[in-house]
Amino acid sequence: MKMTKEDNKNRNQNHRNNYQKFDKLFVYGTLQQGLSRNDILKGLQYKKAILPNHRKVSPPSLGFPFIIRDKSSQVSGEVYFGVEQSIIEEIDNIEREGFLYYRILVKVKINDGNELEAYTYYPSDYLIQNYT
Repeated sequence: MKMTKEDNKNRNQNHRNNYQKFDKLFVYGTLQQGLSRNDILKGLQYKKAILPNHRKVSPPSLGFPFIIRDKSSQVSGEVYFGVEQSIIEEIDNIEREGFLYYRILVKVKINDGNELEAYTYYPSDYLIQNYT
């Protein structure tokens, strides 16, 4: 997923403009319940969810996972509801959004079978090229 500076600028502007519509966050790694970075999401409502057509990659040398497209797999995680802009911005800093990850909208399936859109963190070319 190669992005130009202009793409990144437009994407960031869209995040700011559409925030109220998309206050959901799908997490699949250290932000999940019981893991090291979940404190930032404590107290928020969440449901188990699946991201279809992706798989999780966890390189031992990296210490944290990322996802890649794979039509034969799915990634289990959690979708959080009512995530405030300030929390998203804090997570952007933690995830090094724009360098290690890009925050994008994806469609996830929650455990009752419904599908919804949520943000998630998708790896940058740097992660994909150096760790897959």
